[in-house]
Amino acid sequence: MFNRFRDGLVYPKLLLQYRKDAMWKVVLYIVFFAILFSSASIVDVIKYDGLSESYKEYVRQNAVVVTEDCAITNAVLVCDSEYKIELYEDTIITFYLDSHAELDLDRYEESGYTIIIHGEYIYFNFRGLNAYTYLISDLGSSIHNVNFSDQTDDPTLFYDSIFDAVDELLINNKTVWGASIILVEVMISFTIYMMFIMLSAYFLRKRFLVVPFKQLFAMTTYSSTGLFVILIFDSIFELDLFLIILLIILAFRQNNALSSEIERRLKNKS
Repeated sequence: MFNRFRDGLVYPKLLLQYRKDAMWKVVLYIVFFAILFSSASIVDVIKYDGLSESYKEYVRQNAVVVTEDCAITNAVLVCDSEYKIELYEDTIITFYLDSHAELDLDRYEESGYTIIIHGEYIYFNFRGLNAYTYLISDLGSSIHNVNFSDQTDDPTLFYDSIFDAVDELLINNKTVWGASIILVEVMISFTIYMMFIMLSAYFLRKRFLVVPFKQLFAMTTYSSTGLFVILIFDSIFELDLFLIILLIILAFRQNNALSSEIERRLKNKS
């Protein structure tokens, strides 16, 4: 694999010797770079130790003040009547308190991703479909007894209780949600790489009809190494836009060099 990496970066004309590589080897090469593209997220997940202070402050400023008489008592949500209360809305997810006798998830069909506190449970829901249920009592003890009137009476106590429980939940389940985030990012990266390679191979195929598409796909994969590396570095270091454009132009020159070498060999063969 190192030879393919080196030739893809420095000697694109030599990539023709790998044109008959097995497809599993070519796909594995793409997967390898898709994983590297997610390296920043992998590091972030490993280092994660709770919500950032800036995000906590954002929540404090944007959370809805609960005016209804509600409290979590002995790890059970209790209100003086039946309510559906939107507690906080983020870009992706919305938090609700629901004190109805029975939880009707149909109320949340239009709400996208939601986290609902109802009775003794927390429900993780997507458009009316319950994905996961968590006992409040399984969370940190700081949230077992919370009076929502403290949002205004003692906001420091209230939000510290919430954040401590959320931090504990996220850290304890970091393996699950972290792996999910990384897997999705790897799949997205792999898809983007595949689309670029397939498109490049398609145009080469239109130009060199006598060359099997499988061989063009393999060579295009290796000649795209420079582009893979650029995208990986950008994901980690957030490179300057001008530098990215310059590097991408250089990466495309590798494909042009490969194309020229294919054309030269075909002419010599004929």
